[in-house]
Amino acid sequence: MTQRNGASPPDVIEGRIYAAEQIPPLDLQAMFRVIWHGKWLIIGATLLMVTLAGFYAFRIVPPQYAATATLKMDHPTPGAGVSLPPDASDTALNTKVAQVTSDPVLTNVITDLDLLADAEFNRYLSPPGPFAIRTLRTQLRHLLAGTSEQAPDADAIREKTIQNLRSALSVTRQPDTYILHITARSGDPQKAARLANATAAEFLDHSNALHMDATMEAETWLQSRVNELREQLETENMQAAALIATAQLQEGSGLDTLSAQVLAADQDLIAIRNALATREITPQNSSVRDAAEIAQMRNRVAELAALKERLSAQLSAQSAGLAQLHQIQLQAEATRQLYQTFLARLHENRMQQGLNTPNTAQITPATDGAFVGPRKILILIVAIMLGATAGILAVIILHNTRKGAVDARSLRDATGLPVFAQFSTGAMRRLRKGRRAFPLPSQSALSVAGRNLLTALVLRSQGGTAQVVLSTSSVAAEGKSQQAIALAHAWAKTGKRVVLIGADGGDTVLRSVIGPGLFQAAREGWSSEESMPRDAGLGADILVVPDRGDDQVAITFETVSERLQDLRKIYDHIIIDGPPVLHDPDALVFAHHADAIIYAVRWSKTPLSIVQRGLEILNDIGSPVSGLVLTKVNLRKMRKLSDDPCIAAIHTIQAI
Repeated sequence: MTQRNGASPPDVIEGRIYAAEQIPPLDLQAMFRVIWHGKWLIIGATLLMVTLAGFYAFRIVPPQYAATATLKMDHPTPGAGVSLPPDASDTALNTKVAQVTSDPVLTNVITDLDLLADAEFNRYLSPPGPFAIRTLRTQLRHLLAGTSEQAPDADAIREKTIQNLRSALSVTRQPDTYILHITARSGDPQKAARLANATAAEFLDHSNALHMDATMEAETWLQSRVNELREQLETENMQAAALIATAQLQEGSGLDTLSAQVLAADQDLIAIRNALATREITPQNSSVRDAAEIAQMRNRVAELAALKERLSAQLSAQSAGLAQLHQIQLQAEATRQLYQTFLARLHENRMQQGLNTPNTAQITPATDGAFVGPRKILILIVAIMLGATAGILAVIILHNTRKGAVDARSLRDATGLPVFAQFSTGAMRRLRKGRRAFPLPSQSALSVAGRNLLTALVLRSQGGTAQVVLSTSSVAAEGKSQQAIALAHAWAKTGKRVVLIGADGGDTVLRSVIGPGLFQAAREGWSSEESMPRDAGLGADILVVPDRGDDQVAITFETVSERLQDLRKIYDHIIIDGPPVLHDPDALVFAHHADAIIYAVRWSKTPLSIVQRGLEILNDIGSPVSGLVLTKVNLRKMRKLSDDPCIAAIHTIQAI
C-alpha cells in the first residue's frame, strides 16, 4: 500500500476527488508508556497465573514416571540372489508398532497385572465427586443425548481399562533400525517398569504365537498342495503309460520306417498305374495274353492302393498318439517341478518350525521409571508468559475502552471549551467532615482549587460581572456541589456578599456541610422575605429550592425568575448548585437565568459522549457553558494515563 503525502493535492479519478488520507505513525513511546503505567496490573495477572499454575503443577497433578523396554526384530541379511522379506519394509515395521498396543496384548497385560483392581487404570473403583469435571462432562453428555447414566457391565469396564492402559503406553521405532521402544507411564516408578516389561513380554508371546500359527497354516497348505501335485503327477504318468500300451506307439525310427513304406507304396502305385495306362492304349492289347497281363496289373494297382491306405492310416494314428503322449509328458514335467518346489518349501518350513526361532526378542528390560512430569519449570514459564500477555491485553483493553477524559487537554479537545480548574479526590475528601470542613485553611487543596476556579471564571468574564453562576453536570455524582461550595467560599473570603442556592434535591453534600437544621431553614427561606440563613463557616447565605413534591411551594419558571431578580438586588454573587442537565429539566430553567455556567465532568469516568450531549442541550436553549471543571481527579493515575508531558510536573491542583 502506497502512503500518500498529506500535503499533496487531491487525486482526480473518473471525475471524483479522493482526498489522500495520511496514515498515522505508530507511537511506540506512547504504547510502552501505557504498558508501563499498567505494570502493576500486568504483575498481578502474572503472579495470579503463576500461583494457579504452581498449585496445579505441585499440588493437583500427580507425578508421572516413565519406564522403557527395548525390543529387537530379527531380519535376514540380504545377499546374492536374496531379497529382504516383507517384514523388512516400513509398512511391516509400523504394523509391528501397532500390534504392541492391540487389544489381545493389552488384555493379557491387564490379566497378568490384575489392572482391573488398580484404581489408576480402572477408574470405576474411585468414582469422582459430584462436582468433578468428569462427572459434569458425563452429565452434560447424557443431557444432550437425552439418555440416563447406566451402571457399566464387566465388558464396559474391561474396555475402558484397555483404553486407559493404551493411553499410558507409547511405542516408537528408532529410525533406520529394527529397534522398538515400549514406554509406560504411571504414578509409581516400579509400576511403570512392570507395565513396560509385561507389555513387551505379552507382545513377544503374541508375536511368537502369530508366527507359529502362520507356520502351521503354511505347513498345512504346503502339505495339501504337495499331496495334490503328487496325485496329479501319478495320474499323468499313468495316462502316458496307458497311451503307449493301447496305441502301440513306436519310437522315432519306427515312425520313419513306416513313413518310408508309405512313400515306397505310393511310388510303386504310381509306376504300376503308368505301366497299366501304357498297355491299355497300345494296339496289341487284344490278345489273350495281353488281357491277362492287364488284369494282373489292375489287381496289383488295387493291392498297392489298399497297402498305401493302410500304411497311411497307421502313420496318422501313430503321429496323433505321439503328439498326445508329448503333451501328457510336458504336463507331467511341469507338475513334477511344482511338486519338487512345494516339497522343498515344506521341508524348509518344517526345519524352521523345528528350530522355533522367534522374529522378535527383548534386548533391554525396563527398570524403575524416571520422573517425566509434570514439567513444573516449563509450566511456570508458560504461566509467566500467559499471565504477562493477559495483563498486557487487559491494560490495552482498559486503555482503549476508557471513554472519559484523563486530563484537561483531552477534555478541552473533545468539547472545545476551557477547563477552569481541577478538583482532586484528596481536596474533595475534606467535605466528608461536614460542618467541621469550614472554614477552609488558606493552603488547603480545596481552598486552592476554589480560588483557581474563581480566578478562571473572572478572567473568562473579561472584566464583566458573572453575578449568577450555575454549577451543573450531565449526570449525578459528578462533583458539581463540591465545586459550587468551594466557589462560594472563595468568593465570600474576598468580602463579597454571596448566596448559595441548593437546587438539586437529590444531592446530600450541601445538607452534610451546613447541617440538617440550617438546611431546613434555608428551604423555608426560599419563599420568605425575611433574611436568609447564614453559614458562618462557609461565609455565605444559604437558600434551598424545595422539591417539586412540596405542595406548599410551586416551582415555576416565573417564580425562579422573580426570586433571582430579588436576589440580584441584595447579593454580589449568586451561586446555584443546579440539578444534572440530563436528569432534571429544572437545570435548563436555572441555566436560562445564569450569567455563567460551570460544567462539572468527573475524571476518567463520565463518557465524553454524555458530556457533549449535555453541552448540546444547553447550547440549544441559548445558554452555552462558560467552562468546565474536571472533578474527582486521581493525580497519581492521571500522570500514568495521560500522554500530556506537562502532567508529570503537576504536584498540586492548579488552573488550566
